[in-house]
Amino acid sequence: MQLTYIYHDCFVLETSQAVVIFDYWRDPAGTERGRLPRFFDSLPDGIPVYVMVSHHHKDHYTRDIFEWTHLRSDIHYILSRDTAKSARPYITPDSHYAGHKVGAEQVTVLSPGESVTLPSLTVHAYGSTDIGNSWVVESDGLSVMHAGDLNAWIWKDESTEEEVNKALADYRAVLDVIAAEWPRLDVCMFPVDSRIGTDYWTGAAMLVRAIDVAHFFPMHFELGETRADVAQRHQDAADFRAYANRERGEYIFLESGGRFWS
Repeated sequence: MQLTYIYHDCFVLETSQAVVIFDYWRDPAGTERGRLPRFFDSLPDGIPVYVMVSHHHKDHYTRDIFEWTHLRSDIHYILSRDTAKSARPYITPDSHYAGHKVGAEQVTVLSPGESVTLPSLTVHAYGSTDIGNSWVVESDGLSVMHAGDLNAWIWKDESTEEEVNKALADYRAVLDVIAAEWPRLDVCMFPVDSRIGTDYWTGAAMLVRAIDVAHFFPMHFELGETRADVAQRHQDAADFRAYANRERGEYIFLESGGRFWS
């Protein structure tokens, strides 16, 4: 397995059987109009490519992903239902959109609680504490979670105690479902975003105590008003002392373009 961090919530997972691209928004390495993002240059030929979108927020999704089939025919899209609704002009054959459209056979839409088995992988959709889905993907004997925007969005510094408790209860309800089905995960990509303020790491801390995660990767730490803000987000996400389960698991912080092999 190889996992490459692209930006914000976007990772590229490579197994011996599949390539999975999670929540592509932009590539800091640059993307030329009419070309695939540069990380495609290092992807193997002859292995199917799956592009997954957890939800349609602009920091998780761009409609540019549907142009990629111009240049590579072996791409299949796995979308949350809200993303499919937003992307309807590009994935519906009889839409009025005059540009490039993706064939219906290249798109799978999942809601929380649904699963699909495709060549080289199985995808399970779970709920979120925002919109859309969180995911667990099985490929080549690996179990891999991408949380999308599932998190304990508690915002303690600006919320009432009642609001904080509700946010925690909403998160726990989704986490309990996932943990019941996946007591162990090989990989988990999860938001650790210090914009939340006090106890920003709560969601991550709860997850790694509910689930035995072999390799944990923080994400969702690229947004800030200034470069200094972003640098602080990086530093906070990489402060594993705040949330790591010391009894198990490895915690890895990747910069854009960074890779992990296992």
